[in-house]
Amino acid sequence: MESPTVIPAHVSAHVTFSDLAVSPKPEVTPEFIEHGKSIYAQNCAACHGLKGDGKGDAAAFLLPKPRNFVQANFRLRSTPPGHLPTDVDLFRAVSLGMPGTPMPPWRVNLSDDDRWAVVEYIKAFSPRFANTNEDRKTVVSLGTPPARNEATLAEGKALFTKFACISCHGAAGHGDGPSAVSLLDDSQTRIKPRDFSKPGAFKSGYATKEIVRAVLTGFNGTPMVGFNGGIPSADVWKIAYYVETFAKSDAPAATAVASRNYLDREPLGQPDVRIKLIERAWKYDPATIRVKKGQIVEVTFEPTDNGLGVGHGFAVSGYDEAVFLNGAMVGAPKTVRFRADREGKFTYYCATQCSTEKLHPLMNGTLIVEASAAKQAALNP
Repeated sequence: MESPTVIPAHVSAHVTFSDLAVSPKPEVTPEFIEHGKSIYAQNCAACHGLKGDGKGDAAAFLLPKPRNFVQANFRLRSTPPGHLPTDVDLFRAVSLGMPGTPMPPWRVNLSDDDRWAVVEYIKAFSPRFANTNEDRKTVVSLGTPPARNEATLAEGKALFTKFACISCHGAAGHGDGPSAVSLLDDSQTRIKPRDFSKPGAFKSGYATKEIVRAVLTGFNGTPMVGFNGGIPSADVWKIAYYVETFAKSDAPAATAVASRNYLDREPLGQPDVRIKLIERAWKYDPATIRVKKGQIVEVTFEPTDNGLGVGHGFAVSGYDEAVFLNGAMVGAPKTVRFRADREGKFTYYCATQCSTEKLHPLMNGTLIVEASAAKQAALNP
C-alpha cells in the first residue's frame, strides 16, 4: 500500500471536480476489491453503512444523509442525467469529498490505490454497475464558452427565469424560491436548493465550468434535473455567468480565525511558541504539547475531516476560559493564543459536540506546562 500524499489545505481548497488529476486505476482483482472492502469498513461504513444503504451508525446525526450506494443516485458526475457516474467521477468524488457535508476529502488520508479500491468496492453495492447495458462512457459536452459581457449576462438572467431556476433558487439566488419549502431528495428528506451567494458550499468546487456541468448533468436523486440536450450549451454558460453574479465579491477566503470568547483577559503580544495542531482520524497530532510557564502560546488547529459535518474543536481543561474554540473545518483552521500561566499537565480535548461516545473515540491530548527557564536555573544552580 502506498503512503497517502498530504495535500496542503490551501491547495486542496481550490481544486475543482473536473480539474483533479486522476491516477491510473490498478488492475482489479478479487484481492483488490477485498482491500477496498477493508478500507470501506474502516472509513466509510460508519456513515454509509456496511450494506452501502446509507444507514450507518452515524447516519441519524447527519444532514444531508449519506449517499445510498444501493440506489446509485450519484450527484457529482460528468455523465448525462439519470446515468451512472464514470469510475473517474467516483474517484474524484471520494478524493475531494463534499463541501458543506460531513464527507471529507479522502485524498488527504488515503492513497490513490486505496481510493481506487474503495471505488471498486462501492460499485458492488448496486447491480446497475454490473449491467453491461448501462452507458457509463458517454460524458456531456460543455461546449464552447461564449464571451462574458453585459449582453450575455442579461441573457443569462432571462434564461434563469425562463427555465424556472428562480422558482427554487430564488430571485436573489439564496435558495429561497417559492418551491424551496417543498423539495425532497430520494431519501424523502427535505433538501434546500443551493445558495449561490456562498461559493464555498458548491460541492464540486466553485468554477464556471463546474456550474455548467451541474446544470447539464443535474443531481440524480434530487429535484435538480439535468438540461443536457434540452438547452444549447452556450445558453447554459450564460446561466452560469449570471449565477456567478450572486456570489459576494468581498467574501473572505477560508483562513485561520482567532477564537474569541468575549471575556476580559490580558492583552497578548507576539507568541513565544507557535504550534500547528492537526486532527487525523479523530486524534490530535501532536498528542503532547510542551511549553514553559509564562510563555505566550499560539495554537493553530486544523482537522483533516469535518467530523459529522460540524468540524472539530480544541479546548484545554483548566485553561477553558482562555483556550476554547470549535467548528474548525478542513481548509478553515482556527487559532487561539494564551499565556501558559500554570504549571502542570492539562488535558486538551475536542470542544465540538460532533457525535456520541459510540462514534467518537477519546479525542484528547496532553498540554505540559513546565517550570520557566529562570525557575529551573534557580532550582539547578
